[in-house]
Amino acid sequence: MNMLRKRLITICLALFPLVIISGCWSAFEINDRAFATIILLDLTDKGETELSLGFLLPNRMTPGTTGGSGAPKGEPFTFVTKAAENISQAYSKISVDISRPISFGHTQVIVIGEKYARQGVLPIIQFAERQTAFHLSSNIFVTHGNVSKITKTPLVFEPFVSTILSKYIRHHYTLDSTVKDVIIASYKGGDILLPFLNFTEKPEIEVDNPKKNQWIGTDGAAIISGGKMSNIKLNPDELRGSLWMSAQIKSTIITVASPSDGKEISCVAQDVSTNFDPVVKNGEVSFKIKSKAKAFILDNKSDIDLSKSDTLIQIKKKLNEAVKNNIEQVLIKTREAKSDAFLMSNYLDWQYPKAWKKIKSRWKDYYSSSLPIDISVDIDLDRTGGNYRSVEVEKTD
Repeated sequence: MNMLRKRLITICLALFPLVIISGCWSAFEINDRAFATIILLDLTDKGETELSLGFLLPNRMTPGTTGGSGAPKGEPFTFVTKAAENISQAYSKISVDISRPISFGHTQVIVIGEKYARQGVLPIIQFAERQTAFHLSSNIFVTHGNVSKITKTPLVFEPFVSTILSKYIRHHYTLDSTVKDVIIASYKGGDILLPFLNFTEKPEIEVDNPKKNQWIGTDGAAIISGGKMSNIKLNPDELRGSLWMSAQIKSTIITVASPSDGKEISCVAQDVSTNFDPVVKNGEVSFKIKSKAKAFILDNKSDIDLSKSDTLIQIKKKLNEAVKNNIEQVLIKTREAKSDAFLMSNYLDWQYPKAWKKIKSRWKDYYSSSLPIDISVDIDLDRTGGNYRSVEVEKTD
């Protein structure tokens, strides 16, 4: 009897890998699905929810003979837009309007219009949570003005709009804020920063199609407080400060005035790390923000001599001050908006749970008006380049 049981177990273990790799579990084949790669969300002038889904078109992606009549015509994607009372109803209208079942397994990006973001971003997150194939790593953006401008973006370097936005994240040009991040933030009051997109009319880019004239680019960041977008925003310089604070920045150029003649000295900062350390003393809560980085001098237009150690100390001091001022400005705006966008409450909860319980009910007010925050920046200037003095200065000597 034991031998029979062992044989059955062995057979089941042998067949199990075959079951896993046998094929799709779904009733729908891949070729029968409509893959949404991007979601656009906004409000109409009537106050309805306007939902747009961007789909890949496989029939236009089939390679044909170069220059021949068999080559696919038209763009390899399309947007389907419907408006309704809420997201689910708008989605239902789109579902019955196309010939294939919709899949969110390839969705990379959600873009929310400014008008919709002001009333709250959480409904789209709740919708995404209900879609079993939806990736929580999908990125979220907010646009200035109407989100429909994104459908008029000329595709010069990339085949799809979603690819452009994904590469902004990959190359650390803007904040990497995902669906997962917003879900986590929602449990702590719904405070977070979302990257802004802006549009510039450039009809000369797409001569063949004048309607494709909205050149897309990164901008500052929207401050989300309580799940809704605040009127207070971060400008592009402050966006870099927020990237620095969240250690999402790969490298950045910092330009300071020379201590000798006020001319520009540009440095590249990299290996950025920032720690948020809560301090509880005599029942009072405060925070220390400590940031470190390495830097090297990229360009020197000054007559300063970089071979002297005291000179490097002066430049390092200016670099530290520049970054500290940037961080302070970001904190000023988030506190003014009553948005704990960097989830400092989490650090307090993890390290001092008793102190957090006492202050939890009034945390937002305390953070925005009374929380002492000490900022220290230490940038190690370890390389000066091949020349200790500006090439222009050496030519005149």
